[in-house]
Amino acid sequence: MLRKRSGNSMGNRKEERVGLWLCTGLFFLLTLVMVKVEMGKGHEVLLYSDFATHSTWAVGELPDPLYDKFYAYPVWHFLVRAVNLVLPLGREWAGALVTACFMGVTAAVLYRILWGQLGESLGWKQMVLLDLGLLFLTALYMPWFNPQVYLGQSSPTIWHNPTNMAVKPVALLAFWGFVRCYERYQKISWKALGGLSVLLLLSCFIKPSFIQGFLPAVVVFLFLELLCTRGDSFFFSLKMALAFVPSGLYFLFQFFSVFGQEAGRGIGIAPFAVMLLDTSHPLISMVQAAAFPLFVLWVLGGKQIWKDKPLLFSVIFYLVSLLEFILLIEVTEPASGNFEWAYQLALFTLFIVTAVRFYQRTGKGRGVRLLGNGLLLYHVGSGIYYYLSLLLFNPLQC
Repeated sequence: MLRKRSGNSMGNRKEERVGLWLCTGLFFLLTLVMVKVEMGKGHEVLLYSDFATHSTWAVGELPDPLYDKFYAYPVWHFLVRAVNLVLPLGREWAGALVTACFMGVTAAVLYRILWGQLGESLGWKQMVLLDLGLLFLTALYMPWFNPQVYLGQSSPTIWHNPTNMAVKPVALLAFWGFVRCYERYQKISWKALGGLSVLLLLSCFIKPSFIQGFLPAVVVFLFLELLCTRGDSFFFSLKMALAFVPSGLYFLFQFFSVFGQEAGRGIGIAPFAVMLLDTSHPLISMVQAAAFPLFVLWVLGGKQIWKDKPLLFSVIFYLVSLLEFILLIEVTEPASGNFEWAYQLALFTLFIVTAVRFYQRTGKGRGVRLLGNGLLLYHVGSGIYYYLSLLLFNPLQC
């Protein structure tokens, strides 16, 4: 179960604030720099970044009706337009500033979660490093398998899509909110359910990809819990269904506006088709993307995973989103990889929950700790290389 830090002293609260602002400020600046570079890629290399199209539409310079779908999830675009109107920064800086704010909030939300879960296990400096590491990490870079860091493996960290970056803090809050609600399912308040419902709807207005993977994962999890509790969680499941009504209905509207008959786009089932565009060994690539979480799950074992409801739910969210990524393809635009976004968000939450469990379980042997730390450092090092390569060495990649 999730744990809260106990006995916060004045000194602990000061350390928490220092770490919180340090993570927020650093990740804000790092994102600002990267997104400004992404903005400069322009339309001629649009294959490698989505920022040019999204930001150009946001300021009203792209009348092509192909991009009217952005009206269905307009939060990032309208904020960029507002900043561009109020501040004399220009389109590129406005987009970079808005995205950096979202990612700074993500760093702050993650830090608060880590502090609440690991405050008794790690010092605030270690917490800062873990927070930034979880925000930077990517798939294990193994150029002898695939010369690309991101393409083929996917990643919980991306730098080329504004809306998936913007939805990250809301997705994290909604994920943690659902877990907290379930832990109190016998005494859950309508206020908590209402707050979760608002977060879910907001996530749809930013980018519907989170709900795409999260909603079916919740259905699977609640069905399993109904069986395990012999129906005791039925009323919680019913309340949760009500919480999903606004976001579920709006998600249906978004789906049909993008994939309806008039939209001229369709969905097909083609196992591994998208992954095989960039990797010849998709199974190895999947392990590269989630090596540390898979190691932690192996160490904990099936019985512990089944008893640990937050961990179990994170695994279900990951598996459901992974299946969507493996199976689904846009038949009119197979290289788009639009069913990958939910998988990236699910990977992000899986890394967080498994990292929390790894550092809470201090009783494991020295070899397990060394191997786990080594794997996580490899993920983080790959993420740092990914960031620097996009910034300095391979600007025409995503």
